[in-house]
Amino acid sequence: MSTRLVDAAAGFLSRTTSRRGFLRRAAIVGSALAAAPAAYVLRPNSAYSAIVTTCANCPSGSRCCGGYTEFCCTISGVNTCPPGSVIAGWWRAEGSGYCGGGSRYYMDCNSSDCGGCGCGYSGTCSDSCVDCTCGCANNDCGLRQACCVRFRYGQCNQHIECVGPIICRVVTCLPPWEWDSSCSRADARDDNTRFHDAACLRPSLVRQAYPGVVSGATFAMRDALSSGPATEAYDHGVPGDIPLMADWSGSGLETAAVVRGARHGTLDTGALSWLIRQVPGPGAPDLILSYGKPGDMPVAGDWNGDGVDTVGVVRGNRWLLRNHNSGGDAEIDLVFGEPGDIPVVGDWNGDGVDTPGVVRGTRWILLNGFDPAGPRVEFDFGPDSGIPVVGDWTGEGRDLPGRFVAGSWQLRFSLSDGLADRAFSFGDAAGRPVVWGRVP
Repeated sequence: MSTRLVDAAAGFLSRTTSRRGFLRRAAIVGSALAAAPAAYVLRPNSAYSAIVTTCANCPSGSRCCGGYTEFCCTISGVNTCPPGSVIAGWWRAEGSGYCGGGSRYYMDCNSSDCGGCGCGYSGTCSDSCVDCTCGCANNDCGLRQACCVRFRYGQCNQHIECVGPIICRVVTCLPPWEWDSSCSRADARDDNTRFHDAACLRPSLVRQAYPGVVSGATFAMRDALSSGPATEAYDHGVPGDIPLMADWSGSGLETAAVVRGARHGTLDTGALSWLIRQVPGPGAPDLILSYGKPGDMPVAGDWNGDGVDTVGVVRGNRWLLRNHNSGGDAEIDLVFGEPGDIPVVGDWNGDGVDTPGVVRGTRWILLNGFDPAGPRVEFDFGPDSGIPVVGDWTGEGRDLPGRFVAGSWQLRFSLSDGLADRAFSFGDAAGRPVVWGRVP
């Protein structure tokens, strides 16, 4: 099909389709033409309806027959791309009311394994090449489709030549380029989807905390506050990296990240490099950014209560915190504690905002805001050896203190003087503790 025809189709479709923001781009139109040229060119319908498989065995008007793809969180319980898929493109919708008046972003998770099949000009491989069967999500006519739409918007993961159909959609208030570093800012807009919603897209801020220990590059995780073996283990980063776990995407699940110094590996930028996974388990980092200087202590927290954990560093006793997972200047800058204190971060009062704290020997000093002279909580919790850890051990929405001492976890269930309320053994005694969590 000639370039002239593609350009003509783009002009025609920009006047007749509901996705004109997408279809003005010849590359995107070309993808749809390659997938279903006759249907796309001869009828003034959207790219979705041109390449979607018609639903079967469902009543008229069912969501499954509507031509859109179901949310990932409806299918898997987590608002992230499932294993075996990647974000291949995105669009934004305005006027939803779900993002505090801001943009709402929809990201398509396309199957990433085409089994060696080629794609031609479409950028998508045949349905027969993927282990993904088109149908109603969870075999429910009341849900939208899964694995039916074979289309690629093209702003993300362009290094992956072939992708399969769209498995599910991720929806956030977070810009795609702060979710996946491969995503460009090339704009695409469709307000028709702005009211597509599900309760699982707005997870509770309460996340039950669990222990993890990182040895070398291996994250060993346990989903109980008790002694026993790891329930999951995977590698991320390299030995020498500083490990962190946080909810980088607002999905309700905390995932792994590592922070690497200025001269370690290929990211020799003179700054700390953050390599962040947005989904659980092993894999390449989804988000890579530079923030902080060598010698800084990396921290992460939800500094503004929007449900997304973002980056920060502690430089001596100066806290430099950002409200976005990107490089740039600190948006919160305060001096708190003394050089030599161990920084800790948590939501100490259950208001949904993480704030600074420091541990000085057995003394914990916690701020309930970002004013160093403002309200604080102080108490003694020992011993004075080991590594402080913080988590919502009770699942009640407030972070609490703990310590990791040579493989022993010692947790306290209140912000007050006293000894551990629970103790158990988990992980390599020489490892580095991390705390992960998920919505109960």
